[in-house]
Parts: sequence; C-alpha cells; structure tokens
Amino acid sequence: MALGDTSSPVRFGQGQHVSDTRSLFLDVFGGEVLTAFDLATITLDKHEVKTLGGGQRSWRFPKTWKATAEYHVPGTEMLGNDIETGEVSITVDDILVSHAAISDIDSMLSHFDVRSKFSAELGRSLARVFDKNVFRQMILGARTAADGVFPGGTVKAHDDLKATAGVYDGKAWIDYIRTTNVDLFNKDVPEDLPRYMSVNANVFDAIKYAVDANGNYLVINRDFGHSGAGGFENRVESFMIDGVQIFRSRNMPTVDESAEATVYAKYRADYSKTLGVMWLPQAVCTAKLMDISFETERDARRGEDFMVAKMLVGHGTLRPECAVEFASVT
Repeated sequence: MALGDTSSPVRFGQGQHVSDTRSLFLDVFGGEVLTAFDLATITLDKHEVKTLGGGQRSWRFPKTWKATAEYHVPGTEMLGNDIETGEVSITVDDILVSHAAISDIDSMLSHFDVRSKFSAELGRSLARVFDKNVFRQMILGARTAADGVFPGGTVKAHDDLKATAGVYDGKAWIDYIRTTNVDLFNKDVPEDLPRYMSVNANVFDAIKYAVDANGNYLVINRDFGHSGAGGFENRVESFMIDGVQIFRSRNMPTVDESAEATVYAKYRADYSKTLGVMWLPQAVCTAKLMDISFETERDARRGEDFMVAKMLVGHGTLRPECAVEFASVT
C-alpha cells in the first residue's frame, strides 16, 4: 500500500446495517443496561406487570368479590345472585430517563471499559427508581381503606418493631409476621399465592439471628453446617419465615417524602415510620407502555458520546388487602 492510500478498516460494529457503523455496539450497550436492571430490582417479578399497546395510557383491571351459595328450594326459580364488581385503572407516569456523556479524552485515558461500566450504572439507576416506586405503591396500598365489600390494606404499627438503643428485636418481628398471616387469612387473601417481605439490613439481620428465651436460634439452626449455595454462611440474600420470603432492600422508603420534588407526585407520602412491607403479587400492578430502550448519539462538536436509557411505566394498587405495612407508632 502506497503512502497516502486509503485503508479499509474492518467496521466490526456495523453488522448487517451498511449505514450504521455502530449497530452491534448499540446491542451490547442495551444488553448491559437490561442485565443490570434485572439484577438490581427486587420487585419486578414479584408483582403484576401488564404491557400496554401503542396509543394506550392506562390498564383497566376488573375487580370482583365473592359469590354466594344457597340451598335450593324445589320448584323455585334461580334468578342469579349478585356479585360485587369494581374497576381499577392504572396509568403510566412520565418517561423515566438515565443518561451520561462520555468525553473522548476521558475514554481514551481510562484504564477500564468506560461504556460498559456506565451502561450498567444506567440500568441500576432505572432499577432503583422502579423498585422505590413499587415499594411506595405497596405501602400506599396497605394504607388504603376498605371500599364497600372490598377489603382495605393492613398497617401493623407497633413501637416494639423499632430499634431500642439501635437494636431490633428479631423475635418480635417473627411474631408479627405470624400474626399478620392470620390477619390475611381472615381477610380471605388467597393462601396459594407467594408472600414476600422487604426490610432494611438491620431488621433482616435481627430476624436471621433471632433467639428464643433459652438462647436457641429460631431461624438459622437448621442451616449451620450447610455447605450448598445459599446457606447462611454464604450470606444468603433471603429466607422464609412462616411461608413469607424475606428480603433486604435499600430501596424501601423510610423518610418523609411528602414534599420531595424528585419523587413522582402520586407516590409522595410520609414514610418516616415505615419499617417493612409485606405483599402478595396482586397487591400492586405495573402498567408498562415502553420497556427499557437505549439510545446513543455521537456529538462531534463536544467530542463526546451521549448515552440514554429510558422506560415508561406506572404503578397502582390492585388489591390493597394483599399489602401490609410494618411501622412504628412514634
């Protein structure tokens, strides 16, 4: 090749799209964001999620209550008993975005793959907001009053659930989980659906190492010596108490967000006394108009690449009787 001749570099990011030399790079970027989102969210697969079609802004859910049964008197006509019905409409919020700009000079001088790290962080940031809003809606559902024959949510407010001198009583938490299951049973909440609970790390640890009056562990005795993945010696991420799967999360709100401008308006409330939330999948529903999508743009004038991850969803209470807030009184 003579000096000054034009070379033919392999445009390995082009793929099948002749006009788009970054096609494959976009796919990788999108995959990284989606993977990070899925790994960072707790609630995504633990509540109802419905996908809207184009041009739709809300999802309507019919609500039905229990039918009645009676003994038939020979010769009388059966005309049909009434069944209480209602409707819940859940609308999408505004578009949630996470974005970052990468300067050419910083990218070239960096000793690590900047785009990979940043794209994963974009996914995690979306997951945090998604989880926080779902948790907020669960708590708001637990605070919802009964509506006619339709039961309301449950709030377990007791000061013995909060820390005393910085220490939580794990046994008290276990007792309240047990009595809450009885309350849900008495509300005719389905017994065949999974039950979940989110608490902060300190409550999680207190429950995990709770002891009875004789100093015997209530939760982990059966797991000592376990060598398989997920045992308590392997810093298990969740465990079961009376059929309820317990998780720890940083995303459950625990401060007063009544006037917090960064929180979407319909989720703003005072969560300063919230210590935990229990729910069944039907407690909350998410209406999803746009799943996670990804865009990247080359800005030659600024010498940078601009990346955006976004999604369009909304959350609402579906069955408040399937949500329980654990809180302190003071």
